Amino acid sequence: MKKLLSIALLASLGFSAGFTVMPYGSYINYTDNTIKDKAYDTGVYTSYFTSPFKLEMDGEYLDLKYKNNSNVNDYIEKDLTFVGNYFIKSNYKIKAGIRNMYINQKNNNDKYDKTLILGMLYYKYLKYNGGIETFYSTYDGFNVKQLTPHIGYYFGNYYSTEGLFYAEAKLNYIHISDRKKAGTKLNNYLNTDLKLVNSQGPWATTLKASVGKNVYKVSNGGFIVYNLGEEYHYGFGLDVSYKIDKNTSLKVGYTRSRFDENNKKAYSNVFVASYSLSF
Repeated sequence: MKKLLSIALLASLGFSAGFTVMPYGSYINYTDNTIKDKAYDTGVYTSYFTSPFKLEMDGEYLDLKYKNNSNVNDYIEKDLTFVGNYFIKSNYKIKAGIRNMYINQKNNNDKYDKTLILGMLYYKYLKYNGGIETFYSTYDGFNVKQLTPHIGYYFGNYYSTEGLFYAEAKLNYIHISDRKKAGTKLNNYLNTDLKLVNSQGPWATTLKASVGKNVYKVSNGGFIVYNLGEEYHYGFGLDVSYKIDKNTSLKVGYTRSRFDENNKKAYSNVFVASYSLSF
């Protein structure tokens, strides 16, 4: 299931000072040809940084409701994610982690899925960065491998009228070990994520898009996993955050995605809000 929060790591590199806690909540509604009705997602993301280590943790609870005439039981998922980061000198970062997904749905034999996370990044602070992430997800009877190279670039001036911009592109190559057991049309998928962030004063605005078919995709460094097997075609969204002071900020966002369910076109609308506190 798509985890609904886009975790905003400072400067897209993973830096933070001391301890950060971020509670969040989101609501999804589904339209057109889908048996899904709505979903609620709540959680808490935390991180602790002491050079050269950073530990990230996320606990999430998802309640997915199906339409009354679908004869499908409601879907409950509890997730625990742990990611460790190690910074080498001032230009490299490596990370490893795991996302545990505990499933509760009547007549569903798949009670536990997991995603293993590995990544490496090279960066010049507030100039550019490039890296690669690999994900290995296990499901009931099949597995999914994903390779995600990515690049990011900063331009503009934070103190100018236009502000500072950050542009990022990710290429996601996804391989399904057994498409019949996974229920997918293909064994291999190729998808691109694009993001443009503008920061000026206390405000930060993010435009984002996902282009290209994908299934069982892992996103946001392992903090988002699509594990219900829908074939997504595209998505686009907008996030706006406001920094209240040097330690606290608020964020709201909206994302609309197109996916296929039983070979029929459907859409999801995701509304999310979060509060971040660092100390």
